Amino acid sequence: MKIVAISDVSGGYYNKRGIDVNKAIEWVQKHKSLEGGEIGDSISNEDLLELEVDVLVPAAKEDQITSHNASKIKAKVIVEGANGPTVAKADPILDDKGVMVVPDILANSGGVTVSYFEWVQDRQGFFWTLDRVNRRLERMMHDAFNNVFQTAERYKVSMRLGAYILAIDKVAKTLKIRGIYA
Repeated sequence: MKIVAISDVSGGYYNKRGIDVNKAIEWVQKHKSLEGGEIGDSISNEDLLELEVDVLVPAAKEDQITSHNASKIKAKVIVEGANGPTVAKADPILDDKGVMVVPDILANSGGVTVSYFEWVQDRQGFFWTLDRVNRRLERMMHDAFNNVFQTAERYKVSMRLGAYILAIDKVAKTLKIRGIYA
């Protein structure tokens, strides 16, 4: 995959030939922001969201994709790395445009999953290798994506609603098995 745009608090940067991500990381490590890094042409964060790209990853702030700019989004897929980057009123607009939105509850759940792995290891007093953690994480994320996707397809709803349906179904089944006061 070619990364053509990135942003931080200093603004957005675009390079249609692709951004050298390693160079950008090195620059930020030395200078604390992308500003001045000759990474690409300066672009506003608002314009960055509307670039013609295959995948858009809003990964910093909430409420970035709104009912005002959703119709201008050209990405085919949005992977929500931040918590709540898309407001509820933007979802139907994106859905009508055929944009697949991988919701935050799924897309950025890897950190919580690895925290769970840490808890399990602490309880066992046995610690896994990084390779084992990554293999388990990959399997769980793959399974989670497939389950959400299949649920969304089954009910003919967005991935976000598919994730909610799956979550509510798991809670309902657990309450039924354990009882409400278990």
